[in-house]
Amino acid sequence: MARYTTLSSSELAHIVAQYPIGMPLKLEEILGGFGNSNFKLITTNGEFLLKICDEKDLTELEMQISLLQHLYKYRYPTVYPVLTKDRKPLTHEPVGSVMLYPFLQGEQPQSSPSTLAQLGEALAKLHCIPPITELPRFAMGISQMLPFFKEVQNTRFAGHPFIESLKLHLESMESQLNASLPVGLLHGDLFLDNTLFDGDQLVAILDFEEGCYDTLLIDVGMTLIGCCYTLQHKLNSKAARRFLDAYNAVRPLTENEWEHLDCFVHYAALSIAFWRFRQFNIRRPDARRSDTYQEMITRSEQWTIANRDKSIKAEICL
Repeated sequence: MARYTTLSSSELAHIVAQYPIGMPLKLEEILGGFGNSNFKLITTNGEFLLKICDEKDLTELEMQISLLQHLYKYRYPTVYPVLTKDRKPLTHEPVGSVMLYPFLQGEQPQSSPSTLAQLGEALAKLHCIPPITELPRFAMGISQMLPFFKEVQNTRFAGHPFIESLKLHLESMESQLNASLPVGLLHGDLFLDNTLFDGDQLVAILDFEEGCYDTLLIDVGMTLIGCCYTLQHKLNSKAARRFLDAYNAVRPLTENEWEHLDCFVHYAALSIAFWRFRQFNIRRPDARRSDTYQEMITRSEQWTIANRDKSIKAEICL
């Protein structure tokens, strides 16, 4: 879980006092997530998600808030910050920047055709919203990988097999990643744990912290990698087909996008593998998570295996 920051009772009381949410009764850690300290806050007025933003600076947080305000105008199904008593969506505390959200009821789903059909429709609708062009580029992609290669020079990680493999893969993908493809507003990290369902119905797409302006196919590849696999990292080809069918019904992929889809699925897997490797081996070393990047390598390999089987390839519309 993301548990980088702790809160004392006095710090909690100071935060809660800034919101019209009553008195604090209970604070519980929330499992899951990689980039923030998350808590379920119970007050006399209800239940809330309290998020301490460990990974984002003020400029990034302000851009994130602008994005949420933009999505609100289009009534997009996500969760929006609770405003403070003086109508601010963000507070700055000694422990870090804090955002408070309503605690939505629901659960994270398993990969299934029904789940992915709803995510396909929701993602396509997001991609149809006029973008904020001032948003950053995709934060886990090449723009971060290239500086990272310099960062690890002359360190014990310089010759690590993953680093060498990442370089080779990027070189082989370069021409496709630079192809002229539709761009727009991206979620940037659409995994199942960033969704919320009530039974079999989508409630919200969560965590727009990686929202960006970039190639739309990045989001499509990311959702396939993040949501169309079993817990054992086996490809759920039926779910993948339903996702692509539902997405294509709202925003039809261009012929050029279909041709480049395979590359962007692998790129999405590499981007998450890269982020996890850097985060849990270098920036915030964590022995329990240091090898989690390999899960994405496994998923990428499973995608390749599926594409070698013509029947599966046809089933997922490739």
